[in-house]
This record gives sequence, structure tokens and C-alpha cells, in this order.
Amino acid sequence: MRKLISICILLVVIIIIFPSMALSAGDSQREEARVHAQKAGEYIKENNWSSALDEAKKAVKADSKYPEGHLLLGIIYVKIGELDNAEKELKSAMDLNPDMAEAYTYMGKVYYYRDKLDKALEYYKKAVAKGNQEVLAYQDMGHIYYQKSRQIFNSSGNKTEANEKMSLAVDCYKKALKIDPKNSELHNFLGAAYYYTGKTGNALGEYEQAIELDKKNASAYSNIGEYYFREKKDFVKATEAYKTAIDLYTKELSGKSGFNQKEIKAKQLELALCHYGLGYIYNVQGKASPAIEQFNKVLKLDPNNAEAYVGLASSFELTGDKQKAAEYFKKALKLATEQNNTALKNALEAKLKKMGVN
Repeated sequence: MRKLISICILLVVIIIIFPSMALSAGDSQREEARVHAQKAGEYIKENNWSSALDEAKKAVKADSKYPEGHLLLGIIYVKIGELDNAEKELKSAMDLNPDMAEAYTYMGKVYYYRDKLDKALEYYKKAVAKGNQEVLAYQDMGHIYYQKSRQIFNSSGNKTEANEKMSLAVDCYKKALKIDPKNSELHNFLGAAYYYTGKTGNALGEYEQAIELDKKNASAYSNIGEYYFREKKDFVKATEAYKTAIDLYTKELSGKSGFNQKEIKAKQLELALCHYGLGYIYNVQGKASPAIEQFNKVLKLDPNNAEAYVGLASSFELTGDKQKAAEYFKKALKLATEQNNTALKNALEAKLKKMGVN
């Protein structure tokens, strides 16, 4: 997601710098707006969002009827997390040019960041109906169907319905890749969707393609770790992949990468999944102490991770501390109930009953 947003911003900048519509030689306001927009584009390339914002504001001030200026300003607001301002500017862009597909894409992103997925989906569908090059729209539509699939499975265990949504995610990622076939993140997303439809061999191929295109794709390494752990029971390869992912995520989060708060949180959750994977492997290997260390790292990044409490409980079972194990199983059950994770809730209730714990 983080790379695609930058790519799409640059595509919009190119449109602004080389507009398809002819400018009147005497239209000084439009020309001034275009110059400021061009400067904003240069600042975006440098990851200087503050200066980009200033120049985009000047572009809109110079010509309030310049739709590309409102679009650019809206995109910048999305990037820095000012979603109300983003919505206002993107609405202005759409009013001035109803056929501007990019404005609908980023309005979708506004609602996506607000976790209003159905509303986001509406705008993404409008975007792809207006322009067939909307990579970000297809990508985020894939994300939404992916999330819906996992939510359905966790809440009801209905594999058929969940797979139907995941198949829609696969279709969206494929459409995005048709436009941008060398996009590492998209190959990784497609691999993850394949994995949950049971096409694990296809999944591994997409993960490997993602890494071939970008050796720093932390998420792809994490997914490879899951593949070798769950599908092949190859703990050596799985551990190596997870550790590589952890190193890459840690470097990204410690550096000044220009991520907004939503993106930082997403990366932290991805890092937490890597620690969880390692902890799970250590548990399977009977290594309780390093497992506990990993699960505690998960909870530091994601305090409401029910599965991490399950992992901790299992680790303490390995040490023979039944009281501590029961304590963590109960915490996991409480979170699973609150999160409507019916499958985990039922499994934990059965586990506690077997342990003789009320």
C-alpha cells in the first residue's frame, strides 16, 4: 500500500505537469497554479510533505477552478492523515471535473482509512468505471474483499462464503497487476489471497516474485515464513524468513520513511505477526522461553491480539505452569468474544473446559 500511494501520486503529478487540456496563453492564473503544482510534485519526490502541502495550497489559491490542484491537495491530505480536508478537496476536484478517476480513487482511500469499507468500495468502483488505469483502486478493492473474507471466516467459519470474497480479492489484485506487472507489493497481496483460497503453490510463486522485484519487501518474507512453517513444516526456512522480515520492518519503522499514522500502525501489526510466527515455531519446538519473549513482543505492538495470549498460554503449558496458562487462555477468550472471533472463542472454551477451568 505504501509504495502504491507514492506511485499513484507521481502519476497524478505527471498529469498536472503535462496536462492533457490545452491552456490558454493568457490564462495567467492557470499557469501560476500549474507551476505551484509542479513544485509540489518535486517536493513529493523528495518526501517533503510539508513543502508539498504549501505549494499545493498555493496552486489552489492561484486558480480555485483548477481541478488537478484540488486533486493534488486532496492526495497530500490523505497522505498526511488529514482526512476531512482531503474529502473537501477531492469533492472540489470531482465537482470541477466529474470524469477525473483519480479523485474517486482517493475519496475511496479516505473512507478506507476511516474503516468505512462499503463506502470506500463504492468510490473505488466509480474510479475504475471512469479510468482503466486505477491501480490503487483495484488494489484497495482487493484489500477490502480480503478483509471481508477473513472476517466472515473468523465470525462464522463459513469457508464457502469466505472463499467467494477472497476470489474477488484475487480478481482485483490480478487487474491491478495487469496494469503494473512489476509491482512487488501487488504480487505479495495476490500471493496472500491465493494462500487463503488453498492455492499455496501459487501463493509461494507470487511471494518469490515479490522479493525478486524488491529485496526489501518485508511482508513477502513474512508470508514466506508462514508458508514454510504451516505448509512444509520447515522450521529452518520459516525462521530465517521471519527474522529477515523482522529486521526489515524494524529498520523501516525506525527510519524517517514518511509514513502516516495509519501506515505506521499497519506496519506495527505486520511486525507483530512476524514475532507471532516465530513464537509459534518455538512453541512447536518445545522452546518455551524464546516463545514467551516473542509473544510479549507481539502484545507490545498489538495489545489486543487474542492469538498472542493463546501463544503465551501454550508456552506456560510447556513449562508446566498450569495456573499461568489458564490465566492467559482466559484473557484470550475475553478478547475473542469481544472481537466476535467465534472460531477461536469456541476452541478456547473447549480448551478451558478440558483443563477443568471455570
